[in-house]
Amino acid sequence: MKMRGFTLIEMLVVIVILSILITLGSKGLSRARMNAKKAQAQVEMKSIETAVMAYFNKYGKLPSDEFSADTGLSLIATDNSTLISILTVEERDDPLNPANIIFLEQQSTDSSRYVDPWGYDYIIGLDTDYDGILITVDGDELRRKVAVVSIGLYETIGRGETNDYIFSWQ
Repeated sequence: MKMRGFTLIEMLVVIVILSILITLGSKGLSRARMNAKKAQAQVEMKSIETAVMAYFNKYGKLPSDEFSADTGLSLIATDNSTLISILTVEERDDPLNPANIIFLEQQSTDSSRYVDPWGYDYIIGLDTDYDGILITVDGDELRRKVAVVSIGLYETIGRGETNDYIFSWQ
């Protein structure tokens, strides 16, 4: 009676085929995760823009002039905690939000920061001179009162390509 089983060659072929399939699947999975993070960043940036515009509609002015100069959107990470504390009503009876309206839900327990999916602060530009124009990173004029940029993907990948920035106006 002859024993039937796998030969060494058959076993190696199966292992090679499985490793190829796993490699292809993992690349697709990582690409899907990256696209999900990009989509999450877009949604959060639109939430910030909407919150600032709701504040503007309520009070007739932008939340503050101290944390964002109207010289343009610099890609240097800025501290957005002042703006976030105003929009999330971190402190009661804030003179910049006297009605204590929550314009933006807190992102996490660390309410003083609002970060993108990669852990970097969003860069928020406000039209503090109320001329309706912000200057973009490339020097272009942007007709908006508020704009938000995420540099997290760019910083994480580190390829040095500016197309890895995620803009709220695109």
